[in-house]
Amino acid sequence: MSLSLTHRTSAIGLVIVCLSTAISARPSDPPALREATIQPETKARLTLHSRINSKLSEPDDVVTATLVEPLYVDGQLALARGVEFVGRIVKVSPAKRGQRSSSMSITFDRIVTPSGEIPIAAQVTAIDDWDNEETLKADGNGKLKGGHRGEKTITNMGKGSQLGLSGGILGAALGGAAGASGRQALGIGASGLAVGMIAGLLFTKGNEIKVAPGAILRIRFLKPVTLPVRPTTNISTGSDR
Repeated sequence: MSLSLTHRTSAIGLVIVCLSTAISARPSDPPALREATIQPETKARLTLHSRINSKLSEPDDVVTATLVEPLYVDGQLALARGVEFVGRIVKVSPAKRGQRSSSMSITFDRIVTPSGEIPIAAQVTAIDDWDNEETLKADGNGKLKGGHRGEKTITNMGKGSQLGLSGGILGAALGGAAGASGRQALGIGASGLAVGMIAGLLFTKGNEIKVAPGAILRIRFLKPVTLPVRPTTNISTGSDR
């Protein structure tokens, strides 16, 4: 009887030891989720996935992009590289004659994370167009401008001056035939040249904003965004370029 009790006690002890070993060998639980807040004026860079054209795009057209570099807040990973940003074109105006350039405003209103969509408020401050080797910068209200077409202006002014000069010469000849003095005839020719150049300038349109996928969008957050994060170690702060 005592031998049986001893065996039972040993068996119970063995079970306890096995359970303790199994519990200690079990992988540790993941660290608890925390929260981090991206503050207003925080900057980030996105890779554009949509095609933008001030002549063809319309207000409320969807614009998508992904985060170029991970974004950290106080050493914690707030947004991983490749997170999708979804936004829209707020305002757009095509280029017009008289050197009036095109304009456009783009905002992002949500990001898509593995845990779902999170509303944000972010504004495009510049576009680095690598294909055309130029940067479009927005003003304080987020308005991007296409700029002027210098080479087209020169061409149109040249054509206008030629037409104006031809008209001026004809006018001067007619004036001379009508008895105008040499100085008056010269004035008629110069006036025709000036009118032609001004006409060439007025009939020149500004630049359209045309950006292909792959361009880099520089954005800034307008409002704070609080996100769930996991604590990380030995991580430097994120880029605010």
